[in-house]
Amino acid sequence: MKKKVNKLKTFVTILLVLFIIFLIIVFKSYSYTKIYNIDEFIITEEYNKKLKYYKYAIEKDNKIYSYIFESKYYHNRKLIKDITYTSIDNEECILPKSSKLQFYPLCSNDNEIYTYNLSNIKDLYSYKEISEVNDEYNKIKINYLNNKKYLIYNYKGFYLLNNKKEIKLFNKDIYNLELIYEFNNNLIIPDYNNNYYFNKFFIINMINGKISELKLDTDISFNSVFLGDYKNNIYLLDKKEEKEYKINLKKKKVIETDFLILENNKLVKTNYRNIVNNFLVFNKDIIYNYEINDNYLYQVIDNIKIRLSNKKVNKIIKYDKDTVYYLVEDSLYMYNNIYGEILLLTNFEWNFNNTNMIFITK
Repeated sequence: MKKKVNKLKTFVTILLVLFIIFLIIVFKSYSYTKIYNIDEFIITEEYNKKLKYYKYAIEKDNKIYSYIFESKYYHNRKLIKDITYTSIDNEECILPKSSKLQFYPLCSNDNEIYTYNLSNIKDLYSYKEISEVNDEYNKIKINYLNNKKYLIYNYKGFYLLNNKKEIKLFNKDIYNLELIYEFNNNLIIPDYNNNYYFNKFFIINMINGKISELKLDTDISFNSVFLGDYKNNIYLLDKKEEKEYKINLKKKKVIETDFLILENNKLVKTNYRNIVNNFLVFNKDIIYNYEINDNYLYQVIDNIKIRLSNKKVNKIIKYDKDTVYYLVEDSLYMYNNIYGEILLLTNFEWNFNNTNMIFITK
């Protein structure tokens, strides 16, 4: 009887182990590439396990329409089930259909690929409507805030637009705020009340506008550069004194460290000359890529350029996943595939100075 019980236990254990292995295999994510056809379209579907995104290249008549989505992993393949195709005159648009991913139209003419907001073809897709604010604070016109927080520099500090709050930092006008870093909803700024060297940082909470100070045990030159951040630390290189510092906002500590740089998501030792001569900074893997060419704004996916706006763009301020913020003369716009192109803010001062003037956070 005892042997039978032991055999049964062994059998149940084996079944349990096999079941666990089966679950691991079924629910594990994989990087993959799948090529398939829908009508006259050739679709290349890729999933990147490390960075967790889907990427699509949809080809027709030697034109490639590219899409990219941050997304959880789906065990299905061939996630596109159908493609709506519309062609009028010298223009065509496609709209892929999927139950898993939210696609949007891309259009083209003989010269380039572009988003639906630039198309003459109608009734294919509707952007989500916004409720305009039509407000003003200190001569900054507020049209829409997209549920984000906006800090606008005013030469002595910042305006927190959402709270209509002024944050004062300096006792004199500082026209070029060259040394500043955004990290985890905080802005870290040296004390520009000093000249040449500083011995404390101001830390602004971008959500509520509160200021704290981080005092230093040493003087750091304004001839410095932020290299980037890794985990909970920000790294700064003092080029005049040839020193590197590690800044931890939670622990309120700034300590001198070895010359470190981020490579393949790991900190590695190097030397001062290598950093300076090769303009090294902390490079991280990115999913979305935006650039300005001939004053036009493009999203770039595997060298395929997709125009997002017909406006002459001065500068990209920030991008957050599939939303990009950019300046057109004195106006701040955003583009994403849900809302299209939206005017956010207008400030006459940006005609003259737009360096480190606008900071946006969740």
